[in-house]
Amino acid sequence: MANHKLLAITKQFPKTPGVYIMKNSLGEVIYVGKAVNLQRRATSYFIGAHDSKTELLVSDADQIEYRPTDSAIEALILESNLISRFLPKYNIKEKDDKSYLYVWISKEPFPRVELIRGTDIANISELKPRIFGPYLSGPSLRGALEIIRKIIPYRSCRTLPKRMCLYGHIGLCDAPCVARITQTEYKQRIDDVIDFLRGNKQRIVKRTKLLMNEAAKAENYELAAKYRNQLSSLVHIRDTAAIAGPDRTTFYHRIEGYDLSGISGQMATGSMVVFIAGESEKSQYRKFKIKTIEGSNDVAMLAEVLRRRFRHKEWPLPDLLVIDGGKGHLNMALRVQQELNLHIPMAAIAKGPDRKKDEFHFHGLVPDRDVVLFKKIRDEAHRFAKGYYTHLHRRRLQD
Repeated sequence: MANHKLLAITKQFPKTPGVYIMKNSLGEVIYVGKAVNLQRRATSYFIGAHDSKTELLVSDADQIEYRPTDSAIEALILESNLISRFLPKYNIKEKDDKSYLYVWISKEPFPRVELIRGTDIANISELKPRIFGPYLSGPSLRGALEIIRKIIPYRSCRTLPKRMCLYGHIGLCDAPCVARITQTEYKQRIDDVIDFLRGNKQRIVKRTKLLMNEAAKAENYELAAKYRNQLSSLVHIRDTAAIAGPDRTTFYHRIEGYDLSGISGQMATGSMVVFIAGESEKSQYRKFKIKTIEGSNDVAMLAEVLRRRFRHKEWPLPDLLVIDGGKGHLNMALRVQQELNLHIPMAAIAKGPDRKKDEFHFHGLVPDRDVVLFKKIRDEAHRFAKGYYTHLHRRRLQD
């Protein structure tokens, strides 16, 4: 059920990176999420069909607010810090402890930065270890650390090698292993990483400006230029993060893609692939062996696959269906939805007459026509369906 009050509020959100915070009628924080585009992501909760968990969240939400950030990376950091602070119930119950990722910064003379699972924290022998998290998205965290490391080089090896490794050669580590940096200088690097993970980017900017000016006064222009480049990267991190951020924000939280595979209807198979927030979720992929259709009839086979899929009430409903096919496939999918009293927007992608250009057909409310993402989902559904067909074909030949 759409919450029209909150929908009206989210339409006023900026189209910039940040974090959105949902609260219940008591003012308690119940969910925190990050976004590259705050307006698009927050609005999506109150438009279209959702799975049962999201519907429960929306029905429980009474207030929504946002906190803007300069970049997608800083939104990721802020999201983690707020989840750690408020422990919102709809964040915490999304995954078990084994799924949470944390950043651990060791207390060695030259500390290393390492990703660990929540279940591994107890194995750290240090007293009061420096732990940052939880982070709900592994790809997002890894991508963020890659970008941070380009600005603030750090060590990640378990033991210091005797020779400089690849990270030292490409500038992602200052190579304390071969004494290219002092312990005091390296500590400053780690302090910067810690400040970034705590959301204190401005403190790093201020400190870097001071160091740059001191180096310039001492006529150490090479060092001053190094600090200047670091400062520029910090200030303009928005440009890098928006392009390289692996946690793609999409208008649709859950998209399902469908395709069929077979030769003249023999051993025909269907596939369902699932993308969550723009990223594939392979654990939710499903395969279908066509049972009721004989001969080559892709449209009828699609109907069988969709009917069987929607019998599973325990599977979350998608926000969008992406189908490999043309108008006929789209019309059949619409007919199945009408039979089942469903109203899910759809996109069908067919090869054009010369098979060199894709043709798109849409049904329902599809305001964000991200054709690049849709084609990626279509191609993944095709790969998965073809793989299942090949498996069945080989098994039959072996029998």
